[in-house]
Amino acid sequence: MIRTVLGDIQSSEVTGAYLHEHLIIDSSIVKDQMPHIYLDDVTSAVAEVKDCAAHAINLFVDCMPGESGRNLEKLRAISKESGVHIISATGMHNPKYYEKSSRYLNADRELLRAIFIEELNSGSGIIKIHSLSETLSTQERELFAAAVWTQKETGAPILTHCEEGKGALAQINELTKLGGDLNRVVLSHTDKESSFDYHREILASGINVEYDQSLRQSNSDNRPSLELTIAMCNEGYADQIMLGTDGARRT
Repeated sequence: MIRTVLGDIQSSEVTGAYLHEHLIIDSSIVKDQMPHIYLDDVTSAVAEVKDCAAHAINLFVDCMPGESGRNLEKLRAISKESGVHIISATGMHNPKYYEKSSRYLNADRELLRAIFIEELNSGSGIIKIHSLSETLSTQERELFAAAVWTQKETGAPILTHCEEGKGALAQINELTKLGGDLNRVVLSHTDKESSFDYHREILASGINVEYDQSLRQSNSDNRPSLELTIAMCNEGYADQIMLGTDGARRT
């Protein structure tokens, strides 16, 4: 079962998926401080996802959690008008996306868990968490604990943000220590690091990865993400590799 913004669907209904997208990023902080990624227009988003749907992509994971730019009503409108399925994220992104008064900042694992479960019961379908370096901060450990607690209670999948592709091994260690189900975790942006050995170690744990840098490399003769994807598939990890664009722009 997959929880989308318009209700639950079966995995058999999915013909193709982009696992890390930003269809809407709608907040005052983004509008004022990061206008290049401010995305508030439903009509433009509908046009773009329809283009993807014409090529059998009918599921998108929108990766902005609450208070960081998520707008559930706009995501529902996009899904209704385009006919594609959209998964909305609960969880917490990089603190730079939040107002200083946000309840997410400095929240402990109990409060975060309560928020996540409430939102999963109200239409969200995945838990987005992050770390910003090769080691986890105290606050990030609280976030990871809340995510694993929530996963154990609800069965919801977890999607993580690896800043600049780094920190995946620390995330795996923390998730393992907490008893998380690595088969239901996806690490995003890891292809920003092109070392094959790094990716072998990640994938050997049984966790999933999401590669999303090919969009930025599409006009280049040097295509490290494509080369990495081919290599890891040839080594037997195809079932653990998911794709997205992380575009956060309108084309």
